[in-house]
Amino acid sequence: MGCLLLSDDKAFSAPPSWLPLVLATAPIVVVHVCYLLSAHYGYVDKCNPYIEGCTSISAAGRHGPSYFLFKAGMIPVALLAIVFWVYSSRWLRSSSDRRPVRTLLLAIIGCTSALFLIVYTISLGSHGDLYRFMRRVGVIIYFSCSYLAQLLLLAGIQRLTTQGHLSLPRYALTGKYTLVIGLMIFGAASIPIMNYLEDKDALQNSIEWWFSLLMTSYYFFTWRIWRSTTGIGYRKSAPKPGGIKNK
Repeated sequence: MGCLLLSDDKAFSAPPSWLPLVLATAPIVVVHVCYLLSAHYGYVDKCNPYIEGCTSISAAGRHGPSYFLFKAGMIPVALLAIVFWVYSSRWLRSSSDRRPVRTLLLAIIGCTSALFLIVYTISLGSHGDLYRFMRRVGVIIYFSCSYLAQLLLLAGIQRLTTQGHLSLPRYALTGKYTLVIGLMIFGAASIPIMNYLEDKDALQNSIEWWFSLLMTSYYFFTWRIWRSTTGIGYRKSAPKPGGIKNK
């Protein structure tokens, strides 16, 4: 992984476009199958968790067969996320983003989020104060670093598009902006709910499900962007104005 970060940008080939597509779909499938299994076996209530908030994502992956499926699904997802963030950093640099500190920071923050997703996943379903601490720290750092990394990647893409180094479908950038704004709204809404609302569990669970869905959907638009720039490497040509396609 370190070799991928430090190797020559000019020799860098296009990132695998399937990678963000997997990150956009696999977590959604794993989490929802875990919930359906847990509800089927009676470990959690049957409801629409996005609306009714009857259970949390953690509870959905904590018991029975879901305990094993959640770990078997999310640990590989986290490992792929590490690869994704390293590729994202290199992709920005190879696309003429000559800001090595920012792109390196993107890789570090993104990989940190993935590592703490592993910490959270491993500790889920285990008892004891240590595992409880691991879950709490893991989920907080995972969500925080993931959101920050997504902001950094979006800022890099916007900068390259404005400078004419990338030509992208308009909906791809619009989708990313919509998601990060939605995440900000849900994150801000959760603060008073967690601290001041007495009967908060259902609403907090609902926000957690929506927040996770939006965060995962971010990778779908990265997949569309990477597909539209297939084969891109270091561009020696001068930047061209108007880096957004009207479609």
